[in-house]
Amino acid sequence: GAAVKTVAAPVQTGFSYVAGGVKNACTFIWDMRAYKADNEELTAENMRLKQINRDTASYREENERLQELLDLKESITDYSTVAARVISYSSSSAEEKIEINKGTVAGISVGNAVITPDGIVGQVTETGLNYSVVTTILDSSSAIGIRVSRTGGSGLVEGDNELAQNMQCKLSFVDRSTPIIVGDIVESSGSGDVYPAGFIVGSITSVSADSTGNLKYAVIDPAVDFGNLQEVLVVNGVISG
Repeated sequence: GAAVKTVAAPVQTGFSYVAGGVKNACTFIWDMRAYKADNEELTAENMRLKQINRDTASYREENERLQELLDLKESITDYSTVAARVISYSSSSAEEKIEINKGTVAGISVGNAVITPDGIVGQVTETGLNYSVVTTILDSSSAIGIRVSRTGGSGLVEGDNELAQNMQCKLSFVDRSTPIIVGDIVESSGSGDVYPAGFIVGSITSVSADSTGNLKYAVIDPAVDFGNLQEVLVVNGVISG
C-alpha cells in the first residue's frame, strides 16, 4: 500500500501542477481579454476626446475669424458692406474666381470690391439673387491701383496666368522715382473707384529689372490665402451722408 501511495503521489502532484497550469493559463487569457477590452475602451475615449478638442479648436478659430470680420465691417463707416460665406474656389489657366452665398437680394452688384481682414480678394463680376461670382486679384483680367506703403509711390498690380499657379500676382508698374525692395507692402490707392484706399494687396517677394535698371515687374505674394477663404466682406458702395 505504501509503495502504491509513493508511486501515486508524484502522479497526483503532476495532475495538480497541470491543473494549476491550466487554471493559470485560463486566468491569464481572461486577464488579457479584460486588458484588451479596457484598452479598446480607453482608445475609443481618447479618440472621442481628440475629436472634442478638434471641434473646440475649430469653433474657436471660426469665432475669431467672424470677430475679425465684424471688426472690419464696423471699421468701414463710409461704405455699405455685406458679409458672405465662400461656397467654392475655382483656379485654372483660364480663371481665378470664388463664389459666395450672397447676391442681389443682399444689395450686391457687379463691380463691388471684396475684402477680408487680411486684405483684398477681388471684384464681383457676376450676380444672382442669392449668389455672386468674384474674380480674384490673381486673375489675368484684374488690375489694382496701388501705393507702396513704405514710400507712398504709386503703381499697378495685375493678375498673371503663370504667377497665378503659385498664388501670386505682379507689380507691373511703379513710379520711376519710387525705389522698391523685397518685403515692401503694397496697398490699394483708391484710384479707379473700385477698391477703397488703404487695404493691403500683398508684399513684394522678388524684383526683376532690365539692363538699364528699370523695373520690368515685381512678384507679389497676396495677403489673402485664397485656397482657405471661408468668409469675405463685400463693399457695396459709399454711404450717402
